[in-house]
Amino acid sequence: MFSIARFLAACLVMCLVFGVLVFGMLLMNPVSFINSYPPEIQAEYYRSQSKEAARRKLTVIMGITKAAALTAFLFLFAWMAKWAGADTFGEGLMAVYGYGLVLAVFDTCFLDWVLFPNIRRIRLPGTEHMDREYRQKWFHVKAMLPMLPLFAVGGVAAALIMVWIW
Repeated sequence: MFSIARFLAACLVMCLVFGVLVFGMLLMNPVSFINSYPPEIQAEYYRSQSKEAARRKLTVIMGITKAAALTAFLFLFAWMAKWAGADTFGEGLMAVYGYGLVLAVFDTCFLDWVLFPNIRRIRLPGTEHMDREYRQKWFHVKAMLPMLPLFAVGGVAAALIMVWIW
């Protein structure tokens, strides 16, 4: 039987772990998520650090990292859905879609809108002065909106994994 309490507990833990991982990676190396920054910030970083030649390499590395993370999230979300009590494909799909929505809202509204613009230590080198660009809320919303239908596709994949494995 599906448990809303377990679903919400999983959401809370998921957001905390995701926030710590992302923030920790940014503290170690602010360039970790360079492709997620507004284009003006990326351009200023590459220009000010004379790294235009590294741009393509960093884009490929980020793509590979995102693909690996997506695969891990599919299995993790499938397990979380089962833990929350999802027994059918439909319940698994709804749970996984819910996890995706919660994570996207947390990432956008807390990490992108609150932490990134206000903690200078995690700004890209050479872009520390770009306060207005770091506070572009609409940029992050526009980046998140196309993901909503993709969460459904990921939800289907994770629900299938849930049904097949558990």
